[in-house]
Amino acid sequence: MNRRIITQLSVFILSIALSACAIGSESSPRRIDADPGRNSNNEVASNDATTGIGRIHLQRTDSAGESSLVAVQRDVPVDASAILIALFEGPSADEQQAGLRSAIPRGTELRSVRFVATGTLRADISAAIFDATGDDLVSAMAQIVLTLSDIDGVEQVAVTVDGRETEWPRGDGTLVSRPLTAFDFPGRAVSSQPDYPTIIAPADNID
Repeated sequence: MNRRIITQLSVFILSIALSACAIGSESSPRRIDADPGRNSNNEVASNDATTGIGRIHLQRTDSAGESSLVAVQRDVPVDASAILIALFEGPSADEQQAGLRSAIPRGTELRSVRFVATGTLRADISAAIFDATGDDLVSAMAQIVLTLSDIDGVEQVAVTVDGRETEWPRGDGTLVSRPLTAFDFPGRAVSSQPDYPTIIAPADNID
């Protein structure tokens, strides 16, 4: 057998061996799933939810005429801007029926809110806040400060009016120009009780 025939036979045997080891082709196209560790551009990861449970503080007056602040839930993002807007909207109709009110005057608007230092949040609001006077202004400031202090990372709150700094009353009525903390309003909040329950209108009786 000459060398040329031997070479051709060797190539033929090798090609048969390689064909046996190859991965067979599919008769129809199949879908190739994307990397499960990635999200496409139009997908939102589960930890990027845009809604959540925020809390605001409203005022409740007991039968003896003593007022205190209670925390109520709002289905808004745990975000300073969204929570303040919810606070300025005041109590719902059902909450009003249950005796809750807000000392923050209607028409008070949020201009801006942002961190200006570690732990310090600055909220700029409209001059309608000054429609509250006396103890109502103290309660209004307590509502704002205690509501924002519930947000992680907020230790003190600086409140300005239309971009201007001003003095604000503490719980005892004394005026200060520094940022306020929850400790400036001792005894105003009902901290030993759970959040005020969500108020649901009773269903009609069914015979």
